[in-house]
Amino acid sequence: MALANSGSMSIGGTVANRSINVELGLAQNANSSLGQTNFRTLAGVASGAISMDDFYGKSASSCTAFDSSQTHSNLSKACGDFNKVTYYHDGSGTLPVSGDKVYSNSGCSTPLADGSYNLRNGTAMQVSSGTVTNVFSCPK
Repeated sequence: MALANSGSMSIGGTVANRSINVELGLAQNANSSLGQTNFRTLAGVASGAISMDDFYGKSASSCTAFDSSQTHSNLSKACGDFNKVTYYHDGSGTLPVSGDKVYSNSGCSTPLADGSYNLRNGTAMQVSSGTVTNVFSCPK
């Protein structure tokens, strides 16, 4: 899960999208500082000044690229669209499955819009709130 794009942020704490420790998989009360290598890597600041603002929208998770169609309002339209758009998911497979988070950017911080997408393998996925809710077979 990515850190929030705005609002309060902390090094520790229990709120997943507000705690840098939690995002990095550390204990909520781990002794941490902004200058640590893993913090700098997450923030994208290799050296020099670093601030809490550098962490907005950042994600420690790695994502897998996949090709799909643009978003459509229904599965029928998605199944007929073979235009190639690259998106990203946080699952372990080549293509996203139900429950995977899907994103429009490689940093995995911008969830895909709600709708249906052709996965270009005879199936289409339904997305709601940035999560794959179902994968369907496209009619032949």
